[in-house]
Amino acid sequence: MNYLSRCATFTALLFSITFGIAAQSDESRAASGLPFKIEAGSSASMVISGKVSFEGSEQSDRKPVVALSVLLNGIPVTRANAQATGYYSMRDVPRQVITLVVEVDGAEISRQSVIAPSTGNLNLDINVPATFRGIAKPGVVSAKDAYKRPESNIETFGKALEAVRSGKEADAIKMFDKVLAADPKDYEAWTELGNIYFRKGSTDNAEAAYFKAIELKRDYFLALLNLGKLYFGAKRFDDAILVLSNATKANSESADAYHFLGESYLAVKKGSLAVPAMNNAIKLAPTEKAELHLRLASLYDAANLKKRAADEYKLFLEKKPDHPDKAKYEKYIAENK
Repeated sequence: MNYLSRCATFTALLFSITFGIAAQSDESRAASGLPFKIEAGSSASMVISGKVSFEGSEQSDRKPVVALSVLLNGIPVTRANAQATGYYSMRDVPRQVITLVVEVDGAEISRQSVIAPSTGNLNLDINVPATFRGIAKPGVVSAKDAYKRPESNIETFGKALEAVRSGKEADAIKMFDKVLAADPKDYEAWTELGNIYFRKGSTDNAEAAYFKAIELKRDYFLALLNLGKLYFGAKRFDDAILVLSNATKANSESADAYHFLGESYLAVKKGSLAVPAMNNAIKLAPTEKAELHLRLASLYDAANLKKRAADEYKLFLEKKPDHPDKAKYEKYIAENK
């Protein structure tokens, strides 16, 4: 899980890429979360694995939480967190031109196209510049959403957030529990608790914590967004639509909320509702959500609206002129003027 409240800061990371099939190390195997070796990718899919390192970090430094996502034509395909040692692994990655998204402590810092090898798996080491360490802090909310907690809880709440930043989540849970025992109405604390459980994969506890936060403050955006993403990941798309619709009402400036709402509509075959949601996401974050033009182009092409699909490809290439599939998109545009 991650904190799921991303900031749209984009830059180029330094990637070191090597190709080929090789025997995997114990560290790489551990990164998969599985007790056996990851199998070589099939002809249609592959495994991406590697190590995330931070420039200028000391051995004793607290490593930020790093989450990696793979998108195909703007659609989330798979996602994984890097281990404490920095190693990560993602299975069943399509053997196509994909987009790799890197988040540090819940903040998106890079989005880059990656060309898949024709055979074998992909080893991709990622070096995060020191300037991007700690750019997002858990628990930061807008002034209108800030909970006015009792003086007796302020120090404990602050220590709980610091425990989260230090990777001491078990301690953080105890401290948030202490805050909530003294003041059960603290919806921020419920949300932070939900975030921890989400990261740990305890989705039932995360859902319950988010529910409690929303029960206390029905328009609390962070809880709504995170719960919507939880439902989306669990393929509970009708629930995701309900929650994410409320998230867009609570914060009409969130590109992520509109993006996930659009994908949820598509999952239940409501394309006419998905298109405006995705267009809202693009309007709010034109560069960050550029891949949604590809998503819309695919939808229009399937509906035999070739001219509209070509227009979406043109808009995408205006924002991503160096995309590896540029020639393919230009050919489609030329054939469907």
